Amino acid sequence: MMLETVIALVFAHVLADFMAQTRAMIAAKRQPPVFALHIACVAIFSGLALGARSLDAAAAIVLVVVSHAVCDALKIHPRVDARAAAMPFGALQLFALDQIAHLVFIGLAALLWPGAFAHGFWPALLTPEHVRGLLIGFVFGGGFWLATRVGDLMLALLMAGFHRAYRASDGDDDSPQMPGAGAWIGWLERTLVFLFVLLGQFNAIGFVIAAKSILRFQYAREPRISEIVIIGTLASFGWAIIVALLTHAASIGLQTTGR
Repeated sequence: MMLETVIALVFAHVLADFMAQTRAMIAAKRQPPVFALHIACVAIFSGLALGARSLDAAAAIVLVVVSHAVCDALKIHPRVDARAAAMPFGALQLFALDQIAHLVFIGLAALLWPGAFAHGFWPALLTPEHVRGLLIGFVFGGGFWLATRVGDLMLALLMAGFHRAYRASDGDDDSPQMPGAGAWIGWLERTLVFLFVLLGQFNAIGFVIAAKSILRFQYAREPRISEIVIIGTLASFGWAIIVALLTHAASIGLQTTGR
């Protein structure tokens, strides 16, 4: 039951944070009406995803909504924002910490009230097969949006951080390389190889090596551009693979629990 509640709340979080929340809302989030609208979306989507009609569901929603409001209020606080702006990867780190905090509280809500979804109106209205189909839809719909939209946001923040780190290093636009880029490429490459070995996709390792070699050759006269392209490509692949693995694990978990 706990997995069902987690899936429903994570799907609601994806809807509220990355579908319903527009760029204009993010830019104006310090305005109380905009902030309140976003928190209201969190509450509404959580209630609909859980099919809330029990005290357990209500308690889980209260915890998720209040914690979401607190985390977002801290995130947009002028001091926190200024400190993040002063670091090359500050925006990415702040984004990651904010999302991790949301997921921790979602996990806590599911741990405290595991039956929030099972006691909701979806199992009462639908057959077990249809409920399973609904949850599978939550899993793959949320996974797709995480892999695409959220991956796009994280990649943009990562690349912006590298550009800022490069400018802050010496301000010399003629410098051939970006600071620390080689280490990032190595970490990303080894992470992908590790994941492919776990999945038994040994042919994909050759694809990573070939892609890296092609990109290096294509931008041989512009090392900094080649590093940016390679980092972006490997990071994008890595993020999509990780989300796909989590999505697959969640779907397998539903089958194991009988949903």
